[in-house]
Amino acid sequence: MKRYSKLLLPLCLLLTLPVQAALITNGDFQSCDLGGWNLDTDGLGDQGATGDFAVENNAGHCRALLTVDDGQNASAFFANTLYQELDLSVAAGQSLWLSFDWEFFGTDGDPLSGDFFNISLNDGLGNLYGADGQLGALLQSSLEGQSSYGSGSLNILLDSSFYNQSGWFLDFTLQEGFAIGDGLFSTLAIDNVSLRAVSVQVSEPALPALMLLGILALCMRRRIN
Repeated sequence: MKRYSKLLLPLCLLLTLPVQAALITNGDFQSCDLGGWNLDTDGLGDQGATGDFAVENNAGHCRALLTVDDGQNASAFFANTLYQELDLSVAAGQSLWLSFDWEFFGTDGDPLSGDFFNISLNDGLGNLYGADGQLGALLQSSLEGQSSYGSGSLNILLDSSFYNQSGWFLDFTLQEGFAIGDGLFSTLAIDNVSLRAVSVQVSEPALPALMLLGILALCMRRRIN
């Protein structure tokens, strides 16, 4: 029994031979700066050294921070956006997977009047899309009657309509809400942004391996019986 189990791992490795290529620049922010990314405040571009964009360094582990407030440290009246043009190149038989980690926190998280975020694919003309290729968003803060603050991870397959297209951007946008008051702010933290072209095709050498696995399974079953 043990002898057969030792054969299973190398045979399983033949079944799927994933090929991955990283297509995001500085997606993990381990350069501890915003290199590779573009900054925009209120549609006016990069406003320079302000409190709108920062990099948090936690013992060498860095992540990007976008902040809005009521005119205290950040300069945005409406929104801050961190964005990057995407390399959507894929070969035949590959799929594009997008993933990132996020955390939304602060003192202005009321879902009706507080700050909110929108993460989407931008066609370069200002139109925002979700992973399904339709107008919308990849992820938005909660509008369900509770605080929109929270954290999580997203790992999502992009629709094939995006494949091998150019002029598309990944937008992380944090927008000011309607609440006004001293000490009100929100921060959107982003980390581990990854876009990968992944091949999950079963290669030709894997076909006889599948047959061999079936034969081994039958032999093992007979020995057990």
